[in-house]
Amino acid sequence: MNTKESKLKTNLKRILLQVLRKVTSDKLYYQIRYFITFKRFLNLKAPDTLMAKIIWQNIYDRASIYTKLVDKYAVRDYVTQRVGEKYVNTLYGVYEDSEAIDFGNLPEQFVLKGTHGADMILICKDKSQFDIPRAKKTMQKWLDTNFYELWGEHAYDKVPPRIICEQYLANANESALVDFKYHCFHGEPKHIQIDRDRFTNHTLNFYDLEWNRLPFGLWYPQAKEDLPKPKNLEVMTQLARTLAQGFKFVRVDFYNVNGQIYFGEMTFYPCNGFGVFDPVEKDFEFGSWVNLKEGQS
Repeated sequence: MNTKESKLKTNLKRILLQVLRKVTSDKLYYQIRYFITFKRFLNLKAPDTLMAKIIWQNIYDRASIYTKLVDKYAVRDYVTQRVGEKYVNTLYGVYEDSEAIDFGNLPEQFVLKGTHGADMILICKDKSQFDIPRAKKTMQKWLDTNFYELWGEHAYDKVPPRIICEQYLANANESALVDFKYHCFHGEPKHIQIDRDRFTNHTLNFYDLEWNRLPFGLWYPQAKEDLPKPKNLEVMTQLARTLAQGFKFVRVDFYNVNGQIYFGEMTFYPCNGFGVFDPVEKDFEFGSWVNLKEGQS
C-alpha cells in the first residue's frame, strides 16, 4: 500500500469512527470499537487488560481533577505547584480567539497548541515562512471542536477551548522532539515509552527505569538504534512519580532538551483505550497492575 492509499484508508477509518461516535452512547461506542480493535468483548464489570481498565476509568471515574489536568493551560499551575516552575515551558500567550494572536510580537520560532484536545499543534520554525492565514483557519477549527464529543474522552468536555503559544524546543540530530512518556501505576513509574520522528517515520520503544530496552511494542514500529540514556534520567523519573501520585493509572510525559527537563502533558486515556501491544499478553500483564477498587487519594 502506497502513502496515498494509506492516508485515504486512515481518513476513511476516522470518518467511520466519528459516525459511530455520533450515533451511540459513550458505553456502546467503546464496546463496539473495542470488539473491532481486539476481536473480543469489553467486560466493563471485570476489565482485565490495561486498555479495558483505561476505558472503565473514562466511563465511570469522572472526578473533576481530570478536567484540569488534561487542559494544557490549566495543568501548568498544577505542575508548578508540585515540582516547580523550572519544568514548565515558557508561555508566550493564551488566546480564546485565533484573531487575537499578535504574530508580530512572537519570536521567530514558536509552537501553537489547542488546550482542549489531542493532535492540535502547529510548529513554526521560521516566522517568515509561516502561513498565518492558514494557521488561523486551522486554530479556529480547533476552537470549534469538542474533543469529548469527537472521541468520548469525558475529561475534555468542560475544558475551555483556548490556544497557547509556547517556546519552540528541539533535540539535536532529531527530526522532532523526543517524547519521554512514563507509564505510572498507582503513583509508581514502571517503564518509559520513547516516541521519535513523530511527523516523518514514527517509532516507539520501551525502556525500564534503568534504561534497559524492553522487548515489546505499541502500535508503531520500534527504532533499531537506541536513544542514549539521559544523564538526568533519575530526576525525570522522580518528577513523574511526584506528578502521578493519587492516580490509578496515568502517563506523564516530558521533553529533555540539552539537559533541561520540560513537562509535556498528563494523559489518562492513552490511545483512547485502543492501543494494541505487541505481544498482546502485555496488555493483560499491565492491566493486572491497576486496582480499580483502590480509591483516589
